[in-house]
Amino acid sequence: MYAILKECPLFRGLTVAQIEDILADKGKYALSEYRDGDLIAQRDTAYSGLMIIIKGKVHGKMTYASGRSADIEPIEAPQLIAPAFLFGGYNKLPIDVIADGDVTIMTIHRGYIFELMQNNVVIMSNFVDILSNRANVWSKKIYYLSFRSLREKVANYLLDHTHADNSALLMPDIAETASYFDATRSALQTVLDEMAKKRLVRRDGDSVVVLNPQGLRDILK
Repeated sequence: MYAILKECPLFRGLTVAQIEDILADKGKYALSEYRDGDLIAQRDTAYSGLMIIIKGKVHGKMTYASGRSADIEPIEAPQLIAPAFLFGGYNKLPIDVIADGDVTIMTIHRGYIFELMQNNVVIMSNFVDILSNRANVWSKKIYYLSFRSLREKVANYLLDHTHADNSALLMPDIAETASYFDATRSALQTVLDEMAKKRLVRRDGDSVVVLNPQGLRDILK
């Protein structure tokens, strides 16, 4: 467990021995195990402890008032779950958190996280970095909302996730990627097929290869 925690963003820069010392008091945290499809945490419940994925992968599900739902991009060990909602006036989870396969979650009590940040400058710095990185991710999400069409969203996504040295983007699950855009699998498939016909991209197994970056940029004009 401590070896995987050493790779966790919260404990980055600490040794295994230091992490063992931090977690020596087992009353400061809890370990829980889940099976595939289990609800780990429910939307709008109070977030009283920081959840860290020790093993496996989870995804979020957002349910709208209409009853329609959208899956949020999955995250895997040793990432944190919703750290931005741990503190502040509204510390409730914005989404349901669901297990993808067998999952182990460590939950560190909020008060102890605050204590750690007061006493350990590395953990405090790591937590600030985590929140800053999440803010950047959400700013990109908001930027995606400014695009009017799925075609524009896909073009921008492909440009963001590829570069000159690596023009291939792994996309093994079209449905999962479609949910990122709040679109259906068939709608995303249609957009990719249209781009392929115009030789903007090429489907290569589980990957989408960008052939004409400038052509994708032109879509965004």
